[in-house]
Amino acid sequence: MSNNYGAPPQPYPAQNSVPQPPQQPRNNKNLIIVLGAVAAAVIIALVAVFVWVIPAFSKPQAEDNPVPVAPSSEAAASEAAEEGAAPEGSAAPSEGASSDDMPAGAFPLPQGWDELQGPANIPAADDPLFKRFVTGESSFSYLAAWSSDETFGITTDPATGAPMQQVARGTDERDGDGISTAFSFFAEAEEGKFGKEPAKVQAAIKDIEAKLKAIPAAELPQHLVGHKCVSNFESSAPEIREFRRAAAVVVGFTCTNAGDDAIRAVNLFSVTPWGTPQMMGVSGHESYWSANPEALEKVANSYRANRWKLDG
Repeated sequence: MSNNYGAPPQPYPAQNSVPQPPQQPRNNKNLIIVLGAVAAAVIIALVAVFVWVIPAFSKPQAEDNPVPVAPSSEAAASEAAEEGAAPEGSAAPSEGASSDDMPAGAFPLPQGWDELQGPANIPAADDPLFKRFVTGESSFSYLAAWSSDETFGITTDPATGAPMQQVARGTDERDGDGISTAFSFFAEAEEGKFGKEPAKVQAAIKDIEAKLKAIPAAELPQHLVGHKCVSNFESSAPEIREFRRAAAVVVGFTCTNAGDDAIRAVNLFSVTPWGTPQMMGVSGHESYWSANPEALEKVANSYRANRWKLDG
């Protein structure tokens, strides 16, 4: 009779032979944690670079090479109108503006005016005591220390009575009447009135000279820019003088004003190469010009026509 005891026993599998569960999921989790930490460190490093490091390097450069201050509208106009022009103190004839250096929309200087060089006693281009003032057509220099002064400046053309554009600059020092001790005045009217043919423009300048010579001495101060002359008026005979790329009728005068101050001044009446009537005045107390020798002559002599006329 058989029984179960006679069957061979079924051995249990050995413990060390049981296969280990796979470790891949745990390893992937660890790798993700490591990569996340590295990415966070990189992000923090980049933030630090942009927030602290780059500004730290950029500050010294800004101090060493400061950004130029934007010029005022007056200075910007000056640079645009005189760009490429011959230096103010140069004795060499100015060359005609080429299409390369003339601003877009500008009108070139008519032929025949380049030969006019004018007096030598004018402010040099780098003279720190002077700065340029430029209108749409002609230029002259003001003392750099002068400020805006609307006290003076007639607003009508002495020949026609037409309104004139005025620009006046005066010294900060004032006399007893509150008038600048010295000032410059500039006006232009009837743009292009005489055209740009040199013969017509020169004829117009000669006509201005004739009209000024015909005015009685007692009435002449009414047509001049000065410190309100009331007595002792004496003037030079109106005469045409050559300036850089321009010509003008010059009248110099002295007088006494209401405050019994001695005044010395010079006026220029002209027509630009583009046919626009212009006038310029420089006036001041004799004491001011004595304290600033050659200033009056330099300011007056710096009148000139630009190499081109800016449109508008």
